[in-house]
Parts: sequence; structure tokens; C-alpha cells
Amino acid sequence: MAQEKAWSDAFIEHDLKRLGAILSDDFVGIDGRGVVSNKSDELKEAEAAPDATAPKLLRENYTDMSVRLYGRTAILNDVNNATFLVKGAEKLIRYRRTTVWVKTNGRWRCVSFHASRLPDKAN
Repeated sequence: MAQEKAWSDAFIEHDLKRLGAILSDDFVGIDGRGVVSNKSDELKEAEAAPDATAPKLLRENYTDMSVRLYGRTAILNDVNNATFLVKGAEKLIRYRRTTVWVKTNGRWRCVSFHASRLPDKAN
């Protein structure tokens, strides 16, 4: 669970070195838009956007978090409540996520994740 938060913090803070240490070299992710990415893609997306009008991730809050351990493998399920700044206004986008972590050389590294966007809540 701590690694999930560390990944979020590294992404928001554009800390590419820390993010690179969290993701395995063979990382594969599928985001809520259905876009498939690898480690290089994730690092590029985490760079500070040069366009100030581009959507910016402000914070993430995880709920419904559970972890199952299978030896050196952990499968984490949660709901990610991600707040973005879009055209000067905050927008909440919710995803149900599955993240797979493997412990190698004493460190947990993310090898895979999949996110499915949840419908917007009624106001």
C-alpha cells in the first residue's frame, strides 16, 4: 500500500528518478482510457507538462484498498479518486485499479496495472 502512495507522489512531483525505481523495467500498464504503456511511457507522462493548459494531476486518494500476497507477489485492488486541474477547474475522475507488485532484491516494484474508469457520481 505504501508503494502505491509512493508511486502517486513521485508522479505528481515529477520525480522521475523515484518513479523509475518503483516501476520494473518490463512494466506494462493499461490506463482508464485503454492506453497501453511501458516504463518509458510512464516516465514521459510524469514529466512536467510544458503546456500550462494541459490537464494536471493534483492529488489521488485511494479507497476500498485490499492486498493479497502470494510469496513475492502482491496484488492490490482499490478505487483511485484522482483530482485533476482542467482549464482552471478541479475535476474528480474515479478508477477501479488492479496493481501487481513483485519483490526483487528486497524492494517492491510495480510490474503491471490496469484501471477502469468508473461512472461520474451524480451531484
